[in-house]
Amino acid sequence: MTSVKVGNTTIKIYQKQGALKPGSKTERYKQYTVAYRALDGAHRHETFGEKNFAKAKARANEIAVQIERGERDVLKLTSADRAGYVAALNLLQPLGIPLHAAIEEYVAAREHLGGESLLSAAKAYARRKGSHHDKRVGEIVAELLQDKKQNGASDIHVKSLRGHLNRFAAAFHCNIGSVTARLIEQWLARPKWSPRTRNNNRGSVVTLFNYARKHGYLPRDEQTEADLVDKAKDTGNKIEILAPAQMATLMTRAKGENALYFALAGFAGIRSAEIMRLEWRDFNFARGHITVAAHKSKTATRRLVPILPNLGEYLRPYHDRAKGFLFKERAEERAVAFAKKNGISPWPKNCLRHSYATYRLAATENAAQVALEMGNSPQMLFSDYRELSDKHDATAWFAIAPKRSGKVVSFPAA
Repeated sequence: MTSVKVGNTTIKIYQKQGALKPGSKTERYKQYTVAYRALDGAHRHETFGEKNFAKAKARANEIAVQIERGERDVLKLTSADRAGYVAALNLLQPLGIPLHAAIEEYVAAREHLGGESLLSAAKAYARRKGSHHDKRVGEIVAELLQDKKQNGASDIHVKSLRGHLNRFAAAFHCNIGSVTARLIEQWLARPKWSPRTRNNNRGSVVTLFNYARKHGYLPRDEQTEADLVDKAKDTGNKIEILAPAQMATLMTRAKGENALYFALAGFAGIRSAEIMRLEWRDFNFARGHITVAAHKSKTATRRLVPILPNLGEYLRPYHDRAKGFLFKERAEERAVAFAKKNGISPWPKNCLRHSYATYRLAATENAAQVALEMGNSPQMLFSDYRELSDKHDATAWFAIAPKRSGKVVSFPAA
């Protein structure tokens, strides 16, 4: 017998005789058995072949380490306690709720009941709230997404909801009425999620719970658990913009597709994803605006973006000549690579849209107007961009225009 010891935990490895070796009447294969007591109190054995002693020893060490990391106290429970623990896990399994979460919820509920049993309070609540019918999270997610699609929500909005809520449904295989604010907070508290990512996911969960309440899966006259979850504090990233001189140099060197992309991003403030969805039919040169349709907009709302005079100069060669989409795939990547080769490296994220917001707000001093043009809130514009520049720089920015040469710029193939 061999033993593997980690801390105060010892796992034994027994050597036994196995089947006879071929052609021999007496010589048998060796077998190595790792013996230990499992979480439910039962004795377990894992067997390894004659040539796998090293694997058996490694497995014994792995089991010992697991026990030393916190399972030892559980394994030392009495038989009655272990049976109770396993029974509790089995009862909670259909609900998809961890044991510790169930205990926390039970204790918190009892604190509010003044000595009344939780079961009697739950029965009284069920009688009072019989108007709603609880339903599984995954089923409600599917309903919500189908409803959004049928009622004309933008593909972008539906895609965002689908990503957030399918992830949420995968974590909660239970009725929506069983999901508490505490459980939602724990789900959102992922180490790699930034505050903005957490808030975006929280917003989708709030949408789900509001939908459930509206359709009778939660009480209609109560605040939902999702509403009780606070937003993460999002200080945001540092806003970086280009100076007018940098943009002027870039536009002097850029041609064709790159020049068109830079002009739309820098002199119209349109999001890069929205630019890639634009078609030439969205441009009304006679009235001087670009229509960003709801299904092409990040916010799923239609807006009109003005064609300012310098942008109009960059668009002039395309009048009456362009059809279809403006760009092929990965146009943004090509434009950014061009900018880096021409002295703007690193390329600040969203710098052209940030630049437009900054200089446009300085020029107009009207946050509400710029917010409508960009599809943002006036509060965000006022707080993020108000003091980044002045009217002098704004005038220089919107004075950047191509030199008149009479030459027609070639249209980037769609």
